[in-house]
Amino acid sequence: MTGWLQRVARPADAGPPVWLAELIRPNQEPVPWGAMIRAALALCGPLALGLTTGNPQRGVLAALGGLLVVVVDRGGPYPARVRRIVAVAVLGGGAGLVTGGLAYGRGWITVAVLITVAGVSALLSVAGSTASAVGLQLLVYVTLGTGPLGMVRPWWEPPGLLLAGAAWAMLLLLPGWLLAPLAPEQRSTAGAYRAIAAMLRAIGTGHSGEDRRRVVGALNGAWDDLLARRAGSEGRDPQQLRLAALLGQTHSVVEAATTLAIEGNRPPQAVTDTIDMIADAIQYSTPVPELPAYPAETPGARALQDALRGVLDVLSGRRPPARTRRSPRARPRDRLDDLIGEIIGGRLAGLFAIRLMVSVGVAAVISEALSVERSYWVVLTVALVLRPDFGSVFARAVQRGAGTVVGAVAGAAILAVVPYGPLLLIPCAVLALLLPYGRSRNFGLFSIFLTPLVVVLIDLLAHTGWTLAINRLIDTLLGCGIALLIGYAPWPMSWHAHLPGQVAAAVDSVGVYAQRALLGSSPGRSRLRRQTHRALSDLGTEFQRTMAEPRSVSRRAAVWWPALVGLENVMDTVTAMAVRADLGEGRPSPDGVWQLGAALTELARAVRAGERPAALPLPDEELLRPVSDAIREVQRGLGSQAASGPDRAA
Repeated sequence: MTGWLQRVARPADAGPPVWLAELIRPNQEPVPWGAMIRAALALCGPLALGLTTGNPQRGVLAALGGLLVVVVDRGGPYPARVRRIVAVAVLGGGAGLVTGGLAYGRGWITVAVLITVAGVSALLSVAGSTASAVGLQLLVYVTLGTGPLGMVRPWWEPPGLLLAGAAWAMLLLLPGWLLAPLAPEQRSTAGAYRAIAAMLRAIGTGHSGEDRRRVVGALNGAWDDLLARRAGSEGRDPQQLRLAALLGQTHSVVEAATTLAIEGNRPPQAVTDTIDMIADAIQYSTPVPELPAYPAETPGARALQDALRGVLDVLSGRRPPARTRRSPRARPRDRLDDLIGEIIGGRLAGLFAIRLMVSVGVAAVISEALSVERSYWVVLTVALVLRPDFGSVFARAVQRGAGTVVGAVAGAAILAVVPYGPLLLIPCAVLALLLPYGRSRNFGLFSIFLTPLVVVLIDLLAHTGWTLAINRLIDTLLGCGIALLIGYAPWPMSWHAHLPGQVAAAVDSVGVYAQRALLGSSPGRSRLRRQTHRALSDLGTEFQRTMAEPRSVSRRAAVWWPALVGLENVMDTVTAMAVRADLGEGRPSPDGVWQLGAALTELARAVRAGERPAALPLPDEELLRPVSDAIREVQRGLGSQAASGPDRAA
């Protein structure tokens, strides 16, 4: 098998250091043209109104609301996007400016407020993506409130104008919502089928592993979009039921595709073209294609024929989607209890809160002691580098530092060349247009576009001139240094990716799926397979993130690589075997399946304990031999990892 992990970070690969390559490697995503246009309008609309009416300060405050929406809006179903934006704007931006304004100019009280808010921000990061965004923006806008925005009076004007700017940016979402309210769900469902077609075309080319990872991501995104849409609607929606049925059919299609990949049997082009036409029919309502005839000489080919026949039946209406019952929502009290339990019981969240509080405190104290001209920038940089989300602190610090150097030069050039007034709208529009593009590529490119934009906006408040860019550069580099020296280097737990716990959880998930699939327990198998693939995908993402760390860290994490590849192999082999069993080609004995489950459970236990896994016997019956061989591959990988001594804590 040639999985995507095999090409992520081979320890022996020649070339530049992996961590350096990861720092500069851009993400390969489509250009977000819609988000780019909305970003330019969201910022420049309020700014233009302020400049033309002689109120540039109010225009800047409203533009900051538009900037907040640009930063926190990550796409998805429109109702979920609006809820996220409103929560972050009110509880993060608005509340942050009020809190920062109340603490403005109060010396050490301001420092105490910043430290406290940093702790709250860190603890909120465990409660989901929206709460994490609220926590980050709360810290950001409290910091801005203790800086230039804290002197604006009356006190309610900055948060009021910020929310007005956010409302304008949300209004820009309305045309897309009205014209294509189901477009996100239809696009993502169609995208899942296109990803499956690409995976089938890649069989035998050495790239099927990476295409399989894209299938997992596409399916996860499609289900997330559809479930979020369902949660915000009332009653039964036939279109939603149809999309849910089509996504449910992908279970058998993906299993068949995985079986064909194991067999090395690529289907004819007519079959993959048919899957693309199915995607077009879902997204654009084009005619439903016919299933082409091709020789089904292997279990995988027969399984794919049957799976596609089921998809076409649902798509054409020959098989109506089953009625679904809406699951009862959890009571608010239960959700609050779960949230408190997560926050109190999260050891890693507590440690991160301490790291962030110490780092913000040091930044605030240094700013007070050194009388830094714009101390809020130092604290703001620390907050953004140590922000509560996934990603390498080291990589973010380096990317932000490098991006700020380039961005500060660009900002200084803009302020030196472009005269104060409406002409500043031109560079602001260009920079705002590029923000979503930079964010989709990497944090460094995002910083290159964000830095000069913020420099211009702040200059519209203070009229400092091009020296403002130099001040921002110095303060940003100081903040990056504090984040690395205080929030990163002294904390050994931050030097690695916590891979042992995630590896153990992934092994447990694979073991449960293997038993359910091989014993013939079909109810819930599709959901369990998706959950297991998501666990493996998250594990691969965390492993990839660790490769952005310095060599002393990435070298220790690299020893997990063979085990991660082996887990993917186990998953694929089990899926192919389950498909063959469903087609009547023999089902393994229950004793042998339980033996496999016991071996995987022991592997997970050994990983959690940091021990060499015990060599439990594996079944030698003919049907289970491929799975046993794949598990031995994982055992060898984990055994070599345990033998690496102190480095096992990668």
